[in-house]
Amino acid sequence: MAFLDKLNAMKDKAIEKGKTHWDENKEDYKEKAMVMKDEVENKLKERKGK
Repeated sequence: MAFLDKLNAMKDKAIEKGKTHWDENKEDYKEKAMVMKDEVENKLKERKGK
């Protein structure tokens, strides 16, 4: 049981670390997503034009 408790503690710590990272970098990720969206739209327009 001790091993399972330790494993769950590590999992919880990793989840918390991920949430913190997301909160700190949320705006950067949103900006990157918008750029990627625009690039995909442009590529689709180019393919339709061919």
